[in-house]
Amino acid sequence: MDFFGYPVCKEEYAQRLREMIAEKTAFVVSTTYCSYCNKAKSLLDRNKIEHSEILLDTLNANDQMEISNCIYGRNPRYVPIVFLKGEQIGGYGELMQMQSDGSLQSKFGPSADIV
Repeated sequence: MDFFGYPVCKEEYAQRLREMIAEKTAFVVSTTYCSYCNKAKSLLDRNKIEHSEILLDTLNANDQMEISNCIYGRNPRYVPIVFLKGEQIGGYGELMQMQSDGSLQSKFGPSADIV
């Protein structure tokens, strides 16, 4: 994945993120207190899209910084960040738009029903 090619991203963290993202169909970067993170995960659940997550605020300070460096580089930092089939699609708004326009269903087939 070229996404983790930021100069501030250490390779060991990039590799672990690649592995985590590849484990499930969807991967969500979130925090325990983010309502839009919960909405994104609920939307994935309703559409029967298997997902995993990393909760940034539960990590030690160093890991949180290094993982954030890989995900965001020097760009603005926000959650959730959603990956579908290894591709970063954006946040909750982009995920909701995909559901609304049918592209979520076309990407995942009939198992991703609009609820």
